[in-house]
Amino acid sequence: MKTCVRELGITLFNQSKMDLFKFNMLKFLQSKERVVLAILVVSLLVLVVFFSSLIMQTYREYRNFKTGELKIEEELTQARKELEYKEIYLTLMEDPDFLERVARERLGYARPDELLFRFSDEL
Repeated sequence: MKTCVRELGITLFNQSKMDLFKFNMLKFLQSKERVVLAILVVSLLVLVVFFSSLIMQTYREYRNFKTGELKIEEELTQARKELEYKEIYLTLMEDPDFLERVARERLGYARPDELLFRFSDEL
């Protein structure tokens, strides 16, 4: 009976030692888990900041390209209007009446039997 109690006592002592060891290991692993979790959270935050800065830079570049595109489209529209005006003017250059009027107004030409009167704009 003593041996049984003694064995039971040793077993209980060993069992309590094992429980204490398990508890300490669990506590250690939990602290390790906390460290790993903290490292993961910090890594995640670093990645979020990094990718958000990339996204912001990409958005700024997109906005700059869009502004440039609008400016170029305005220039293209203006160039098309100018081209249309010049095409119309070129078509009118084939008309002799138009050519005569342009020569009279812009170049100051007159027919041989005409007199030109020029007035200054100053008073």
